[in-house]
Amino acid sequence: MSVQLDKETEITEDELRAAQYFHGHKCPAMPQGLRAAHLAMDILGVKRARGGGELKAIVEIGDHHFSGCFADGVQFATGCTFGKGNIVKDPLGKFALTLVDPKTKKAVRVSAKYDRMKMCLEMPFFEKRKRGVPPFELDPKDVDPLIEDVVTHDWHDMFDVRTFENYPVTKATESFNAVQCADCNEMVVTEYAKELHGHLLCQTCFSARVHR
Repeated sequence: MSVQLDKETEITEDELRAAQYFHGHKCPAMPQGLRAAHLAMDILGVKRARGGGELKAIVEIGDHHFSGCFADGVQFATGCTFGKGNIVKDPLGKFALTLVDPKTKKAVRVSAKYDRMKMCLEMPFFEKRKRGVPPFELDPKDVDPLIEDVVTHDWHDMFDVRTFENYPVTKATESFNAVQCADCNEMVVTEYAKELHGHLLCQTCFSARVHR
């Protein structure tokens, strides 16, 4: 699908450094998520989320595989975070983001092109990662050129883009209700508490009583 975009948001050095600090190390996957997220935001015409109801991000990464760092770039750029509850993981083992604007019910899915990802896997950075070398111990000459390419390369060569109208949106209600667990005395959000013999318990203490 052809997507018209007058101007793509530039990833500045300051933003890249801040995102790398947030992420913890330099690698190409985090900036890839950063770039994909900005692209999706540009197409939707939206700004970074301040609260939980402004945007929703769905990342299709799984667990413990290469380029999972993609999701941290998405969180940093979009403001969709697990704390706000407006990002979810759909563990398909893919390198894709769907960004949803609940207000307009429009959405954009940005996915990394296969040929480009395959090319990256054959580079020294990933060859050394396969051998177990941590990303923060790699020589900058193996990392920095990859990052520069991810940040500046024409996005048409990097990503496939699909847009959606009337994307299904479920509005979540934020809870401000809480009770004290009768056993551990800790606060627990009411909707997560369980009742047993007239006592409200957190799920941990509920399970402990049931299996005692």
